[in-house]
Amino acid sequence: MEIKAGLALIGKELSVKKDVCININNDGIIESIGSNNTCNNSIGSTNLIAIPQPANSHVHSGDNGFPEYGIGKNLHELVSYPDGLKHKLLNSLPYNSLINGIMKFYETAYNMGLGLLIDFREGGGVGCKASKDALSILNNKIDVLILGRPGPDFPRYCDGLGISSPLDYNPEEIVRLSNTYRPSMTHVAEDPESREKFDFEISLKASFDAIIHGLYLNEKDFIKLSQTNTYLIFCPTSNLWHGLRIPPIDLALKYNIKFSVGTDNASWFLPDIYKEVNELLLFLRLKGIKGEDVAKKLLESIYLNGYYLAKIRPKIIEEGNFANFLLIDGDNSNILRSINIYNAIVKRVMPGFIKYRIDRKKIYSF
Repeated sequence: MEIKAGLALIGKELSVKKDVCININNDGIIESIGSNNTCNNSIGSTNLIAIPQPANSHVHSGDNGFPEYGIGKNLHELVSYPDGLKHKLLNSLPYNSLINGIMKFYETAYNMGLGLLIDFREGGGVGCKASKDALSILNNKIDVLILGRPGPDFPRYCDGLGISSPLDYNPEEIVRLSNTYRPSMTHVAEDPESREKFDFEISLKASFDAIIHGLYLNEKDFIKLSQTNTYLIFCPTSNLWHGLRIPPIDLALKYNIKFSVGTDNASWFLPDIYKEVNELLLFLRLKGIKGEDVAKKLLESIYLNGYYLAKIRPKIIEEGNFANFLLIDGDNSNILRSINIYNAIVKRVMPGFIKYRIDRKKIYSF
C-alpha cells in the first residue's frame, strides 16, 4: 500500500518533508518513505499532510456516563475521594451503563485520531475491568493504558497505578503503592490546599512516574522536579473550567521538564488533544515565549513524551515502524501554505480535518 502526502512529519525529530510517498508492506510496516512521484495506485494526494497519531496522557473515561454534571460546584465538591459527587454518580451507574459510556468515549478518541489514552479508572480492579470490557467491544482498536487505584479486586485488570492524590494514603503506603504498581501517576498541586499539605514532596519521595496538573508548584519546586525522572502532565482546559489557574508551562520549558498533555474528565471535555496544546501555545505567548521551537516542543509532548511515559513505542512516521498515522486536509486547514509548519499544526489540526486514519494495514476514511 502506498500513501501520497504533500507534507509529512518524519521520525523522532518530526522533520518536515514535502511531497512524500509512504510505502507500507503486507505486515503493516513502513518499508520506505520516498518522493511522491514514485507512488503508483496510491491513496491520498498532495493536498494532505501525514502526521503521527498523538497520545492523550490523562483522561477519566468513567464519568462519560454523566456528561456536564455539577457545573455549579467547586473541584473538591465534584471529585474529592470518596465523598465527591463524581464518586456517588459512579457508584450509582449500572455496570453495563459504565461500560457503554467508556466505550463511547474510547470510540470518540479513536475518531479524533488518538493513538493512545492513559486512563485513570476509579473503582479498583472492577473499574479497570470495565475499561477492558469496553475495549473488547471495540476490538481493541485503540491503545489504552488503564491505571487503577486500591479498591475491589485491585490490581487485577489494571496496567498500573493512577490515584487521585497522595494525601489519600499514609506516607508509607503511598511509597509502597507507587513502587509496586508501575507506571504510577497521581494528581499533585491541582489546588492551593493540596500543595499546602505537601502533596508534591510526598509524590517525589514515592517516585511517581508522573504527576498531573502541578498548577501550584513554584520555581523552587520545578528545580527539584528537574532533578528527577518524573513527567508532568498538563490539562489546561480542565484547569480553566474549574476556575484554577494557567498551567506553569513556561517553567516546564525553562527547567527542561519532561511533560505531556491530557484532557482530563470525559464528563466535561472531549479528548481533543490539539485544543490543549493550542491553549498551552497561547499561554506561552502571554509570557512572551514564542517561535517554531516552542510549537515543536508542544508537538513532541503528544507525539513522543506521552508514549515514552507509557513505555510504548511512539507512533511516529519512520521506516521500520508500524504504520500508525493520520492524513489531514492540508488545503482547507491552510497548513500546506503555512510559513511556520509546527505552529500551524498546533493551531490548525482539528478532528474535522482528518481525512484518513492508517492503522498498520488498515485505512479508514472520515
